[in-house]
Amino acid sequence: MSKYSSYFFTAVIMILTIFMLINPRETVAASSFGFHLWYSTVFPALFPFFIAAELLVRLRFVHILGLLFEPIMRPIFNLPGCSSLVLVMGFTSGFPVGAILTRNLYEEQMLTADEAERLVSFTNNSSPLFIVGAVGVGMFGNPVVGYLLAIAHYGSNLLLGILWGLKTRSQGMVRISPVHHPQGSQSSIRESHAETDSIGKILGNSINNALNNILAVGGFIVIFSVLTRMLSYWSFIDLIAANMVKLFSVFDLSYPLAYGFGMGIFEITLGSQTVAAANSPELLPALLIVSSILALSGLSIIAQVMSIVAGIPIRLSFYLLTRLMQAVLSITITFVVYRFFLAKTISAMSWASVPVYKVLYCCDVWTLSLYCMVAGFIVILSIMGAALYKRP
Repeated sequence: MSKYSSYFFTAVIMILTIFMLINPRETVAASSFGFHLWYSTVFPALFPFFIAAELLVRLRFVHILGLLFEPIMRPIFNLPGCSSLVLVMGFTSGFPVGAILTRNLYEEQMLTADEAERLVSFTNNSSPLFIVGAVGVGMFGNPVVGYLLAIAHYGSNLLLGILWGLKTRSQGMVRISPVHHPQGSQSSIRESHAETDSIGKILGNSINNALNNILAVGGFIVIFSVLTRMLSYWSFIDLIAANMVKLFSVFDLSYPLAYGFGMGIFEITLGSQTVAAANSPELLPALLIVSSILALSGLSIIAQVMSIVAGIPIRLSFYLLTRLMQAVLSITITFVVYRFFLAKTISAMSWASVPVYKVLYCCDVWTLSLYCMVAGFIVILSIMGAALYKRP
């Protein structure tokens, strides 16, 4: 961390501490909301994926994927076959599984620094459970809205993965043998150690790591809930909204939508919820704002991802650039799909946002998260079959 970054971070912590001391009631309410969100929605939705991801890496399943998926992943994304696991799990489970798996593969020397940086930039997504369930059904009261936002969100990220692959290929950055590395003494020790580990020990270590990761995610959610409440309480979000209304006056951006976007800069759930609660007379502007919020992912998610990949050569500037590019692509896809395919369908369906206190309970989180996991494994098996069919 640079000297100026350290000063800025220290100043933010001091201001946050002062807010907590002089506004204990607001602090408790914000932290309670963040904790409630974590244990009722985030924990059941992500914890099974965290354990499965750890087990798949520790059991060396990614080596098999690397051999099978090389003919598919290399031409499309200019990435090794083992990255297919990160792609599938990242797209079906949500933040921050893509970052966790990318770090694991890099530490296993299965990814180069450039490959890890590109992979983590487009495999950290909002989960289908959140977009379709919480946002579409819970906040807008319309599942079609969730499907539209999901198409824009995942489509824009896939396009970014392809674009970064084309860019590196044009620069000649292609690794011929991504799976078989020269085996040094350290990797040999690691392999022999992995072979002697019992299933019980592997399972225990995987659960411990998954618990540590999910607890870290909960900590970020709570601290950013308090930070967002502080910024809202001290009218900083109002200042952002007022400037956005002036900046985008040509688009006739309303103040409630601008305020929701300001909240979304820091936390995607609060931002999306605020935009949906604005009850904009036209649905399209609200969808465009929510689509951009999902693409940018908020400082809370960005901080989570950067904390997970800390210590490996992944640049924050590159990750932020990718988020901005995804926001542009996602807004474009949302506008085109809505205007030419779904405008009449959505307008014909009644839609009304669910009350705020019911948003977290709009769906069976455990069941839907397990469905998403099953869908991810079905996709993996389908790609394996396609890869085996294409192999000579």
